[in-house]
Amino acid sequence: MAGADTPAETPRNPNLRPPWQPGQSGNPNGRPKGARTKLAEDFCQALLDDFAEGGIDAIRIMRAEKPNEYVRAIASVIPKEIDGTINGDLSDELKAWLGLTS
Repeated sequence: MAGADTPAETPRNPNLRPPWQPGQSGNPNGRPKGARTKLAEDFCQALLDDFAEGGIDAIRIMRAEKPNEYVRAIASVIPKEIDGTINGDLSDELKAWLGLTS
C-alpha cells in the first residue's frame, strides 16, 4: 500500500553489528579514579587564585553597579534554614521579627 509519497526503506547492511556484545563495556578501563574530583579541585583552586587576585574589587564593583546581583550572591551562600538556639536577652522588636513573641 505504499503510495508515491512514501519514502523507500533503506536496506539494512547485514554486516553491521554492534561494536561490542550486550553487557560488555565499550571502555573496560572506565574513567580513571579521581578524574572527576581532580577537575573539581583544579577548578576550585583556579577560582580561589582568581579571587585572591581581584575578588574583593569585583565584589565592590558588583555592589556599586549591580546591587540586585550583589544581594542575590549573598543570598545564595546563606543557608536556607538556620537551626540553633539563641542565648541572652533579645529586644522585644527582634523577638517580634523572629516570631518569638508569646
